[in-house]
Order: sequence, then structure tokens, then C-alpha cells
Amino acid sequence: MNLSLPGFRVLAAVVLAALLAWPPALAANADGVGEVVDPLGGRDGFVFNLLPKSFQRKPTLEMTFNTEVTDYGRMLRPASPGNPVYYIAEDAGFRQLGWDVGGEKPPAQADMERIMKKGLATNGFLPAAPPAHPAALAVVYYWGSHNKPDPQTAAMFPQLALRNRLERAILVGGKRFAQGMAFSAEYGESPTDRLAKQEFLNDQAKDEVYFVVASAYDYAALARGERRLAWRTTMTANSTGVAIAETLPPLLASGAAFFGRETVEPEIGARRISREGRVLIGTPTVVPDPVVAPAPDSNAAKK
Repeated sequence: MNLSLPGFRVLAAVVLAALLAWPPALAANADGVGEVVDPLGGRDGFVFNLLPKSFQRKPTLEMTFNTEVTDYGRMLRPASPGNPVYYIAEDAGFRQLGWDVGGEKPPAQADMERIMKKGLATNGFLPAAPPAHPAALAVVYYWGSHNKPDPQTAAMFPQLALRNRLERAILVGGKRFAQGMAFSAEYGESPTDRLAKQEFLNDQAKDEVYFVVASAYDYAALARGERRLAWRTTMTANSTGVAIAETLPPLLASGAAFFGRETVEPEIGARRISREGRVLIGTPTVVPDPVVAPAPDSNAAKK
């Protein structure tokens, strides 16, 4: 796009006005988590957005979901809303993985506990209430961000950058997906890497993400000190231009249906969240000018 100097000034003024008049804040939607959209919609055609995602009123979250069920987990009775499975939850809190970055403000643990409880109930996992409903599972969950090294470090240490990417790949699609990405890095891309969904997954693993991980263990075995995993669900959302506090609620709302449900391959999704900006103006008051004492007369002082 070629712009003359006057045209560029007009464009810059429009962008600057948007930045000054619209501080982003999460808006309350009907369901509180935004509109579900086609995750591949922007890849099938040309989509142009003037503003970066951090300044968009309705940014789209690119998300992935994956659940791995163990052989032991397949032997357990599946949960459903009509036939629930009861659990004890353990909140392992916020974790910053990959490269350290500053300025992230995670949501409160109480908020995450409430959102996680609601998400697990979608598939029939309910909090234990002994003695009538003893715990069958212990669900340990944590959330956070996984960040890339800075470009200079990545260029100097390519193996470090690759290991960092493969860690993210496990969050995106599990160990098998990470192994496929490692193979492509070693021997080159295959035709399947150019498929739209596969490109989406690869891009997600190459960029920085927010994530949620929930692991379900046999409660009785865990009480004996044995870690017998039944299933593990991971969710990620591209973190570019969005805050973790506004991302995790729609991520969990979108991924709730995957708790305890084995995925043949990683699944993808997208939500368009809404932001609103407002300027709060208080009650006007009149502030009088301060009274300034006159300066002393130097001539009078000499007399």
C-alpha cells in the first residue's frame, strides 16, 4: 500500500486516536467468553487488519486442544452429566515456561478454580462429596505461558530454540505431535505439513502461547503415593496481542468438552472476544488558583 505524506499523516492520526480513546478492556458477552468462529476462516482468504491484535476491538484467539488417555484410563467408567465421576481438585497455580518474560498478570487462583470447576462439569466431572460421592479421581491442573527466546538468542543457539519449540509442541498436540515436528525439523517438511489444519498447529507451536493443563489421576492410588494417570488434557491459545486474564476464560470454555475425552489428533478452534473502551470522567470541580505572596521590594530592604 503506497501512501503519500498527507495520506500517511491521516492514517497515523486515525491510529493514534484509536490508541488514546480506546484502552482495551474485556467486554461482557452473552456467554462471557466471546463468539465461536471458524479457525481456518482467515487462512482460506485474504484478511487484512490495520491494527495489531493488541489494539483490535474484537481480536480472534487461535486455540488448540488435545487429550491423551492412558491404557488405565480407558478401563475406567466414562463420565457424563447423567452419570458423573467425582474428583478432588488440586490447583498447582501459575507457571511461566520457556523463556522468562516480565509483566504478565495471571488471574486469581479463585477465579481459575471457579472456571475449571465449571469446565469439568461440562463432561460430568463433579467435585467429590463424601461419603455419598467419594472421589474417584484427583485432577491436578495448572496454567501459564510458554515463551520463545529472543531472536538474537535463537539465532545464536538454534538447538535451544528448537527444544523450546518442541516443549510448546507437547502443549499444543502431545508427544506424538512433538515427535512429528522434530522429524520435520531434521529431515524437512512433508506434504501433510502444508495442509491447513497442520499449518495451524505448526504455527501455534512456533509462537508463544498461554496454556492450561489438567491431569486426572486415580485418587486411591495417589493417596498411596502411586501416580496412576488416567488422562491429560492440554489447551493453548496464541498469546500475541492478548492478555492472559482475558484469554483463559474463553480457552477453558472452548476446551471444556475435551476434558477426559480422547482426541485422535489435536483439535483446533477460535473465538472472537469483544473489548470495549470507555473514558470515565468524574464530577467537575473548580480549583482556585493558588495565592502567591508578592516578592519583597529590594529597594525597601535597603532603606
